[in-house]
Amino acid sequence: MTETGRRVLPGFASPLGPTLTGEGVNFAVYSEGAERLELCLFDTADGVTTEAIPFVERTGFVWHCFVPGLRAGQLYGLRAHGPYDPEQGLRFNGAKL
Repeated sequence: MTETGRRVLPGFASPLGPTLTGEGVNFAVYSEGAERLELCLFDTADGVTTEAIPFVERTGFVWHCFVPGLRAGQLYGLRAHGPYDPEQGLRFNGAKL
């Protein structure tokens, strides 16, 4: 359960991206360097996050979760937290979607 009481399941690492099912949406995101990943949900396109769901499952370098009840048209974005070291090709910024 998230802070808002939404149930989140482990989901599957494949296929990558969002996958809509009759029950909700599975999200699978590849990142070798992320230390933390959040799924941000929005009610409107104004950029105000209505809910942030942390990914807690990872298989290899694929972060994944299944959110029951999400439907087609749900606005979402991802926040990836990790090191910021441009010389090493790492540019994580958890303040940006």
